[in-house]
Amino acid sequence: MFAKDNPYLRSLLIQLLFIPFLGLAILFFKGGTVSDPTTVGYSFYNNFISELGAFTAHNGEFNSPSMFFFIAAMLSVAVGCSLFFLEEKKLFDSTKNTFVFVKLGTLFGVLAGICFGLVAIPFDAFDLSIKIHTYSAQYGFRFILLALMFNGIGIVFDPKFPTFYGILNFLAVFPVAKHSVDMYLNDFYQGSIPIEQVVLSQKIAVIALILCFVIRIIGAKSIFQKLA
Repeated sequence: MFAKDNPYLRSLLIQLLFIPFLGLAILFFKGGTVSDPTTVGYSFYNNFISELGAFTAHNGEFNSPSMFFFIAAMLSVAVGCSLFFLEEKKLFDSTKNTFVFVKLGTLFGVLAGICFGLVAIPFDAFDLSIKIHTYSAQYGFRFILLALMFNGIGIVFDPKFPTFYGILNFLAVFPVAKHSVDMYLNDFYQGSIPIEQVVLSQKIAVIALILCFVIRIIGAKSIFQKLA
């Protein structure tokens, strides 16, 4: 009932639909990696998450239904992320000087949501899709990094919020920043870092973001009790 009447909590739950949809995409992934198309299933250390959404898997098979579950996962993140930052903005004290940071956080959060939505486009669907997909992934992580950072500043200076949530935002920033750097090096200086390092940093960044939002859900009810 609390979730039904609470758009803030609903936005968090929409984002977390990413987990079951991604799990199904992994389960049905046809297999293959960039370096070895003969591998079976999904490899945590050798397959990017985006590969789950490929039209054709590396082993040459049509990647259904994995592709459709991946699209659903990314669209749930896109919608939930945008709604979350818009709804969280309403909870801050707009009279504080630090509210400008919250506005910036909201802007970057919505931009991140748009980028994650574009990541849902299979990177091998048409000629330009690889560029759209790649740049959307890069900027999606950069925008969510900035959104967490600016919102974290707003949380720390707003007494209605537990300071812990601000700290949590800043902790999530580090693995996201690491993956952003790894993506940049991999795309523009290929061979400068092992591909497995980029794949692993992506997984760590995604896990950090999931934990950040899961903890928000756990504490949502107590936040609204304080705000009441």
